[in-house]
Amino acid sequence: MIDQRHQPKTAFVYADELARYQLSPEHPLKPVRLHHMYQLIAASGLLELENVLTPTPRVATRSEIETSHDPEYVSIVESISNGAIAPGMHEFGLGTSDNPTQPGMYDTTARCVGSTLTAADLVTSGNADIAFAPAGGVHHHAMPGKAAGFGVFNDAVIAMKAMVRAGLRVAYIDIDCHHGDGVQMGHYDSDQVLTISIHESGQWLFPGTGYVQEIGSGDGTGYSVNIPLAPYTQDKEWHAAFDEVVPPLVRAFKPDVLFTQLGIDTHFQDPLTHLSLTTQGFNLAVKKLGVLAAEIGKWVAVGGGGYDMSAVARSWTMALATMAKHELPLEVPDIFNSLEGLTKFADIPPAPGEGNALDEIRSFNSGTLREIRSLIFPEFGL
Repeated sequence: MIDQRHQPKTAFVYADELARYQLSPEHPLKPVRLHHMYQLIAASGLLELENVLTPTPRVATRSEIETSHDPEYVSIVESISNGAIAPGMHEFGLGTSDNPTQPGMYDTTARCVGSTLTAADLVTSGNADIAFAPAGGVHHHAMPGKAAGFGVFNDAVIAMKAMVRAGLRVAYIDIDCHHGDGVQMGHYDSDQVLTISIHESGQWLFPGTGYVQEIGSGDGTGYSVNIPLAPYTQDKEWHAAFDEVVPPLVRAFKPDVLFTQLGIDTHFQDPLTHLSLTTQGFNLAVKKLGVLAAEIGKWVAVGGGGYDMSAVARSWTMALATMAKHELPLEVPDIFNSLEGLTKFADIPPAPGEGNALDEIRSFNSGTLREIRSLIFPEFGL
């Protein structure tokens, strides 16, 4: 258990090399967002805290990647990375607008996977209570033999499979706006990993999955949990759904490690999605995850989606501060100049939904929770 009387030993696993690539000039995922985040974290003094470690992330080996991906697919990625033309690459989800090819893509992705593995190693070995690898998590759509949704090698699946091989039970909580379908697939028949994804319903958003009825198979029946929400769900309604499902299921599962994907494409200014959270609503979720992590004793966190630069920089800075139990000021430090126009960490919330629209949101979300109580809760004696 993480001792709450002291500041938890918190590792921030990052190097600026993780931000130095581009998928394409028009691509919505801009890795430079990580550089802006790092600059704000540094300007806020978080890297100078005694309980914050800054280990150098390593690069994942091919054998580690192949624990969760087909060797043929890995070879195709490596060939493209080295400049080869790979006939049939579209069959592997590569060369699309979501997953364009570029020289060095194998190394770039292996470095991202390595950052997540570094975080997992630190936590499972006891060298850190908490480890946050913000470059990870964005590959949560990647499948064993196919790239999808900006993801090539699924770092979360790779890291959690390593934990399971070490005899650990893992609770995975994905708060990205998109369903964490690749992670769900990676553990769909396992009772050693509980996956919970709270997201905008696939009825309206990529990848079109993540319905309550996707509950796992075989030994994993009941261990895949989905909380699809209506578009334009705001902080209050989002947290009502989170509170009803996540804490009781995690506590009933009794994991050895908490693994969280902290996508911030739930933000009301995100250009790709339709949920309406604020930075403070996001950080309240991180605080609640921190309560669960304190009970469990080990917490690995990765980043994820997030396509508004301001929301990414502020939210993940707030998340690291929450993990390290450090109180940020209300104002963004004057010395931060990586992005223009940032003055406060918290948002002015968007206007609340009114009338029929709010009633429809609440009705949809209530239906989701009824289904979860019916299909999932009995599996855990709840």
